[in-house]
Amino acid sequence: MLDGKSLLVQESSMKEFVLQIKYWYKYFTKNWLFISIMSLSGALIGFLFVFSKPINYSAKITFILEEGKSNASGLGNLMSLAGQFGVDVGSSSGGSILSGDNILLYFKSPSLAKEVLLTRFDSTTNESIADVYIKKHVKFKEWSKNDVIGKLKFNLDEASNSRLHDSLLQKITQNILVNQFKVNRVDKKAGFIEVLISTEDEQLSKKYCERIVARVVERYINIKVERQKLTVEKLQQRADSISFLLRQKTFSGASLQNNSNIMDINPLYKTNTTVAVETTLRDKTLLSTIFASVIQNLEMAKFTLSQETPVIQIIDYPVYPLKKEKYSKVVSIFTGFIVFLIISLIYLFLKKFFSRLS
Repeated sequence: MLDGKSLLVQESSMKEFVLQIKYWYKYFTKNWLFISIMSLSGALIGFLFVFSKPINYSAKITFILEEGKSNASGLGNLMSLAGQFGVDVGSSSGGSILSGDNILLYFKSPSLAKEVLLTRFDSTTNESIADVYIKKHVKFKEWSKNDVIGKLKFNLDEASNSRLHDSLLQKITQNILVNQFKVNRVDKKAGFIEVLISTEDEQLSKKYCERIVARVVERYINIKVERQKLTVEKLQQRADSISFLLRQKTFSGASLQNNSNIMDINPLYKTNTTVAVETTLRDKTLLSTIFASVIQNLEMAKFTLSQETPVIQIIDYPVYPLKKEKYSKVVSIFTGFIVFLIISLIYLFLKKFFSRLS
């Protein structure tokens, strides 16, 4: 049990605490005008902040990515047969340049962003997307006032652009990738990928989003099947070459067979013709066997190519009108009010605290 002395100490501490609360309450209420002015100023700043921020338009594309199916069971014979002709059929195993989440990183490639920015905005103008981007964004409109930069136009051919062009493109690209562009998987276990771009112009958002997805999809498929396509092309060339040789041997054999049937009393000539016919038939049989094997390899390679080609299906396209993104007036005003209210209270507290010390 607490003794009488301890109880007195506790009561004294409680009284001091209550007195301190009353003191500061009276002090703050005495300065209510200053606190009110500061709080209302914060609300006004929040209100002006909303109107100073431009409206952004968000374009979003959602697509599903299905990797090509592996065909490891059927590749063993194909690899061994194609190896006889110096052709590497390849294997479905192992990683790819754009496998897994690498495709998400590829979307954020600065070189890819520059490539899209240097495409024509539409068929009715010679302006690039980069030119329109500068016009439509408040952050970069000051460039147009510059005597040098204001007259610049981006060439659609990147090699024709100057060092200054490249410098401006870097700033635009950095702003897009850091502040305006997002790409992520909707679900880590699913193949759905969402691409989102938010700019200050509705058409610009839609065109940039569509074009960057189209470029990535095209390159993704090309990279995934590039090796297998080379295999198909090599086998097709070999099949065409052997087919040409086989056709030549067929005509040659037919011609020799026809000559052997012509009456000739010269036995030596007959013997030579018979040997030539037999040699031609032997070469034709050998070429036919090789041709059959090459055709078999070619069909297997084409089948493997179709199996390994990834399937990309666009689920959601951006359609007009695009979603507008703007700050909430209520939230901005309330935030400004609360922030400046806290600042005013802290200011008064510190002012009184240091005055006591002095």
